[in-house]
Amino acid sequence: MDQELADNIRNILPPRMQLYDTWNLVYSMEQHGISLNTLYRNADSNNHMSKPHHIADSGFADKIVTDMVVTSARQDAKAPSGTVLIIKDKHNNKFGAYLNEDLKPMDHKRYYGNGECFLWKCEPVHSSDKSIENHVRFKAFMYTGINDNIIFSNANFIAIGSSNGENGLYIDKLLSSGVSYRCDTFGNEILNSSDPNLKCGKFEIVGLELWRVGDAA
Repeated sequence: MDQELADNIRNILPPRMQLYDTWNLVYSMEQHGISLNTLYRNADSNNHMSKPHHIADSGFADKIVTDMVVTSARQDAKAPSGTVLIIKDKHNNKFGAYLNEDLKPMDHKRYYGNGECFLWKCEPVHSSDKSIENHVRFKAFMYTGINDNIIFSNANFIAIGSSNGENGLYIDKLLSSGVSYRCDTFGNEILNSSDPNLKCGKFEIVGLELWRVGDAA
């Protein structure tokens, strides 16, 4: 991640969340094991053990975190927090979401989250200029207000955004694979592909991290 991309992520967070100069790693497949239950447990801000204002561990999102320096950050121990979900698939695509609430298993079908949530992706930029290598374009897909199908998660999956039964981002119980569709909730493109003709983006997950922005409650 370069400075431009890190700034793009930070700059579209809710203004109060931009005040925080560090993110805390609360879940990583590499460090915590591949477990949806562990992800939910670690995502719970009431149970979170890591210290605020500390980057807990290293991971593939480090560049994002270390570049997010806000010189006049004001930390409030009771301030709200949000989380950034980052996925890397086997083709090295990176995409994810910002969520204003802790991910949690719901006992019944009920969507949660508000209009601060968004989906995002890093899209490779292809150029005939040989001097341009590994350049990516950051795209964010904000809440449209068309429906309230923002976050739905249970013991079997995580789904973010939905219309006509198709999710903007869907992750299976094993955290091994998922799909991405265009959906009305965020007006998003398929997150793991830049092919405009693709109807459904299936992906295999090789890395998944959840970072807390701000202080745990």
